[in-house]
Amino acid sequence: MNLPSLADFISAIPIAFGAFFPPLNPLGSAFIFLGMTHHLSVSTRKRLARKIAFNSFLLLTVVLWIGEWVLRFFGVGIPVVQVAGGLVLGSIGWSMMSQSTETTSVHEKSIRTDEEADASAFFPLTMPLTAGPGCMAVSLTIGAHERVPSFALTAIGKVGAMMGLLLAVVAVYVCYAYAHLITKKLGTSGSNVIIKLSAFIIFCIGLTILWHGLQELAPHALS
Repeated sequence: MNLPSLADFISAIPIAFGAFFPPLNPLGSAFIFLGMTHHLSVSTRKRLARKIAFNSFLLLTVVLWIGEWVLRFFGVGIPVVQVAGGLVLGSIGWSMMSQSTETTSVHEKSIRTDEEADASAFFPLTMPLTAGPGCMAVSLTIGAHERVPSFALTAIGKVGAMMGLLLAVVAVYVCYAYAHLITKKLGTSGSNVIIKLSAFIIFCIGLTILWHGLQELAPHALS
């Protein structure tokens, strides 16, 4: 690995981590996760958190590498995904902000058994709770950003992005696995403040993704 490729690899790590961390929203999503799984034992929640982190990493890695080609096959551009993902993410954030404290803190469909936990590991706990449309839009955008004429440099950049993603999903695991301790430390009122603040951040991220997509589509619409 020569010096330029090493620099591309290293620079891709913080860029990917900074891009994935806000839409993954480990701390804010952890409270929702705890509300859905508060009937489960601590060991089961930790096992479930590990599955969710693995599923999120695998899903977003697949999108990072081949997502753009799949979209091209169906004739869908990244700006369209950004607009759609931004609308969905923004609506999720808005609905969370609009909910009362009681409905925000405990999800209406709690998971009560180990069997339900295993069945819910991918949907809805991985997608859309953790790795939702915002994360997919980010993964697609990073995948397109790291694509250069040289396949070797493209691969190096995407592997670096995977390392940044790995750091972000490790944060997801830690926050989910120890959500009960975080909640105990913050208390009910502190947890609700974090949830509302996280909802606002999700709403803002959705609007940002939507705006970027509209900026890309506007020249084509006006031409």
